[in-house]
Amino acid sequence: MTSETRIECPFKIGDTPLKKLLIRVGGIEHELSIKEERLNEFGSVKDRVAWYVLSRSMPSEDWKGSVVDASSGNYGYALSRIGERLGLGVTIVSSPSISSFNADGIRNAGANLVIAEAQPGESSNGARMRVAGEISQKEGSLFLDQYNNSLNPESHERWTAPEVFAQAEFDACFVAASSGGTARGFADYLSKHDLKTELHLVEPFSACTFETPADTQGSKLFIPGYGSGRKSTFADGSDVETPIRISESDVIAAQLILTEKGLADIGLSSIGVMMGAVNWLMTQDKPQRVVCICADGSERYAHEIQSRYVPKVDASALAKSRAKISERLAQLRPAEIVTPETA
Repeated sequence: MTSETRIECPFKIGDTPLKKLLIRVGGIEHELSIKEERLNEFGSVKDRVAWYVLSRSMPSEDWKGSVVDASSGNYGYALSRIGERLGLGVTIVSSPSISSFNADGIRNAGANLVIAEAQPGESSNGARMRVAGEISQKEGSLFLDQYNNSLNPESHERWTAPEVFAQAEFDACFVAASSGGTARGFADYLSKHDLKTELHLVEPFSACTFETPADTQGSKLFIPGYGSGRKSTFADGSDVETPIRISESDVIAAQLILTEKGLADIGLSSIGVMMGAVNWLMTQDKPQRVVCICADGSERYAHEIQSRYVPKVDASALAKSRAKISERLAQLRPAEIVTPETA
């Protein structure tokens, strides 16, 4: 591992393993690796962002003030747990779509959770940012502003991305467009290094993080952290391809199928990223090695799949998705796990 990945951190964040899967599509076998960010101490890739942004924004190392920020869930959970350890006051502003796992975790960490309702014409992301700014002004808390803070993508450019490419070489890398931080960080890293890896963003049809879709297909965002209803602050000047669109229906169908295969240990947005990679592999005429940056784990969603997420999808659409995804994942199997120490 290069020294570029060595970020000073008192928590067990980083050095997450790669799980190698093999998949045969169109008669060609490909290697698909999963970057298991669920194995960070607080359970997601946002652990890196929360620590990186907070540690570089605090007035001093022994500062004991309060912070506020907006989050769809994982970042808020990580920031709350870190704040709990450091003795900081934390307020997280989220949306009604936050998972119960993250909502309960934020409160159990002693943080204050505020749910922001979007005003007419306002995205849920915009509502979170607005309310967080208002709380900062009213209470004097330090507003970390992860959606506008350049430290967000920098955490991935200096930490996540170099760690991934120190572990193996890849023909393509797939990330969730989400709010743009991970995508921009990886784009910046690849543009500055002599790597031939293609970067592909994945998001649902109605998301517009980096590019407004021509056809929303009547889709509505309901999976936390999978796509955004507003253009990312980090979109300008970023060199990324047109996003691969994977519907929420396909994501839910893939989750059900991966559960049956015993391979459903990654979260919903991560499954979307994985299916984006599978769709891309279907267009290739030779074996490829690809990596998916998987933000979190299934434990954040599994207990709500049947009660919360499946009912959001039209039954006929889900049936069609299941038939399609079953065929695409028919020859998916695990290979091995690569740790940073063995890379």
